[in-house]
Amino acid sequence: MTPLSTDDDDGATEVFGRGSVTLDGVEIDSGETLVDGRPSQPVLKVPIDPERYAGRGVLGEGGMGEVRLSRDLRIGRDVAMKVMLPGRAADPNARARFLREALIQGQLEHPSIVPVHDIGETVGGDPYFTMKRIRGETLSDILSAMRRGDAEVVAKYPVRRMLQGFAQACLAVDFAHSRGVVHRDLKPANLMLGDFGEVYVLDWGIARVLGASEGGALDSETIPAVDTSVGTVLGTPGYVAPEQIRSSGEVDGRADIYALGTILFEILTHKALHRTDRPHVMLTETLAGADPAARARALKVKVDPELMSLVVQATRLDPADRFQTARELHEAVQRYLEGHQQAERRKRMAKMHAQAAEDAQRRAREGGAEAVRWHRWAMREAGLALALDPHHGGALDTVMRLLVEPPKELPPDAQRALVHHRAKLSRVGGHALAIARFGWVLYVPVMLWMGIRNPGLAVLLFGFAFAAGFFQYWVATSATSSLPVRRTAAFLNLFSIAPLTFAFGPFWVTPIVVLASLPASILYLDGLGRRFVGVAASLAIVLPAALEWAGVLPTTYRFVDDGLLLSSPMLSLGDPIATQVGLLAICLAAVYASIRLVGGVRDHLQETEVRLHRQAWQLQQLVPRPGDYDRDLTSSLEFDDDMRTRPGVGTTASGVPIPVPVQRPKR
Repeated sequence: MTPLSTDDDDGATEVFGRGSVTLDGVEIDSGETLVDGRPSQPVLKVPIDPERYAGRGVLGEGGMGEVRLSRDLRIGRDVAMKVMLPGRAADPNARARFLREALIQGQLEHPSIVPVHDIGETVGGDPYFTMKRIRGETLSDILSAMRRGDAEVVAKYPVRRMLQGFAQACLAVDFAHSRGVVHRDLKPANLMLGDFGEVYVLDWGIARVLGASEGGALDSETIPAVDTSVGTVLGTPGYVAPEQIRSSGEVDGRADIYALGTILFEILTHKALHRTDRPHVMLTETLAGADPAARARALKVKVDPELMSLVVQATRLDPADRFQTARELHEAVQRYLEGHQQAERRKRMAKMHAQAAEDAQRRAREGGAEAVRWHRWAMREAGLALALDPHHGGALDTVMRLLVEPPKELPPDAQRALVHHRAKLSRVGGHALAIARFGWVLYVPVMLWMGIRNPGLAVLLFGFAFAAGFFQYWVATSATSSLPVRRTAAFLNLFSIAPLTFAFGPFWVTPIVVLASLPASILYLDGLGRRFVGVAASLAIVLPAALEWAGVLPTTYRFVDDGLLLSSPMLSLGDPIATQVGLLAICLAAVYASIRLVGGVRDHLQETEVRLHRQAWQLQQLVPRPGDYDRDLTSSLEFDDDMRTRPGVGTTASGVPIPVPVQRPKR
């Protein structure tokens, strides 16, 4: 029962009680909607032609008439018969309203408008008309049950089903508009969802019918006119459009669009758009302009922003800013439903991929020869699941487990990548060592200045160094060089320092140069290679010293009167300045060569470190952090009067505008 319902009798199986309410001098025609209002009764109050109809009971009763369940004996079907109550037919205006509803409803031939079969009079002269018997529940009853927490109704009528019914009702209203009929009393009580997917728009009793000159297509001459007192609001407070409150007789189809917007809001929130059941407050709020987004926030209800944008546009204060036809609203809802259907399909597919990922991960944990393949397959399936549904908890958990539990054995692809990286690092280190040996050419002028005593030893020193440098460069440049060859090159590179003993002995300059070259070799070689260069570095120092001690090589160090005398077999060392400058140059070159050698390898390692951290960050973004999707989308959006046309406003995949979030200042 709706305390503030429509102005006149209902259509289909409904019966309205008559009455009026006066609010500050404004009279609101109202009635009561009854669907299956009371159990069927065997006694009929008004006799009907027994050769045509057989009464089976009363479906509902209101202030103006009653709806009976009757049997059409000629056709053999049940019909709903609406009969005007005795005594009311004497009022010409009431009689005209009753017949008006039947004629309007009868001329609107649409699947969602209950067809009228027959119009006649009872034996007592009271008018009646028969209609298709429909079964179902009104949207008002459904929403009331949902507000009570009726689990059965909630399961039977998911939001998607109600939106589909709403969109179908929009088409029926658009059809009526195309025929020049404005309903003027659309509300949840006048929308019925049938048991088999039918949708009906009921109660055309106060509809406005445009004449032929105004674009109407009905036979308006057969539809009786009714008198409406000045100051009377036709419709139901809370659903009537602002312009309908000001002048019910001048409204067009956009008034119905406003009512459809309020119905859509109620479908989404289970609450009415206007916050009170006091008619004068509801009318005042309507005239001031609706704010659906604020109302949803006050109700603490989450509403899809795309659907909320439809409500906002449909309930604009200015009719020019609303959807201009009910078909536009229908198409917008259909676009949402199609997108929602795709989203549901993606979720179903995501569930399948997530299950496959979980199964593959379980097999990967079992180990064996196929563990790597199953791990790769699990990552692939989990990635597909998250691509389809970023919120899928199972896929997120699987990805997290895969990230923290990598394969025990390095996968072949990763192994190849590692070998490639190490080869690149080896080339970097090899180039640095080769350039260091080539750099010895800078020592030639200084040694010539110091004086060459034995040219053969000088040629041996530089020749060995340059040969080792060329070999090292070839190995570093060649893409086919094997690990043993790289180890050999590093060994020879370090050992090529040994002839420097001929210039300054084994215990002075030679160790400095060896130590300057050793770190670069250690950084890019494997464990066995590091042992190789360690042996080479030791031999470069120990072997010349041992050969001197054995008398094979000339002695470079002599101890004289608590002093050490250096006698170079290769250099004369006759010029003190040249000797000191040469020694200083060699020491400084060793320092900066070490910086350059180690620095080059370190730069490459640092670049690799940055790349690894970047990749780790990207992997972290694959898995959302807790709370990323916990925000209330509705409460974070502000809707303004320019939303429909304002540049920069976002649009959904289905093309519906969505306002951008408003950044509120922090308090």
